[in-house]
Amino acid sequence: MASSRKRSLQKQEERMSEEGDKSGSDSDMSDVDMQAYTFVDDPNVLRIAIMADPEVTLGFLLAGIGYQKDRFRNYMMVESETLQEDLEQFFLSIYRRSNIGIIILDYNTAKRLRALIQRCHQLLPVLVTVPNKSSLTTYLDKKDRNRRLRQRDAY
Repeated sequence: MASSRKRSLQKQEERMSEEGDKSGSDSDMSDVDMQAYTFVDDPNVLRIAIMADPEVTLGFLLAGIGYQKDRFRNYMMVESETLQEDLEQFFLSIYRRSNIGIIILDYNTAKRLRALIQRCHQLLPVLVTVPNKSSLTTYLDKKDRNRRLRQRDAY
């Protein structure tokens, strides 16, 4: 029994030394090694959901927040043609999920969902509004206008 244990330890050491010689990149892994890595859906992990125009949503998806499992996905690309009912239905579905910790909305979507958002009083998920191109220019114009008014009042 002790000799079989020694042999298994020697094999492990040989494998480790062989792995140490490799460069360690993902391309060195075989298909069998890649299949060994499975992602377990941990109920303690809070996910990020996003409802925004396609540009903003695509940016966040490229950053890695996309999630899709069992006919559920945590993002929605909102276009101007998207029905209000579809927006509200998707928002409520992600708002009620226990594994969503942050919901990111772009400015235009938040405006469209304002009445629904005002009724949401839970601690989680946190609702975050981010600007998009069209809302950013109006925000900067308003900020510039306020700055000029403050300067005028200072004189």
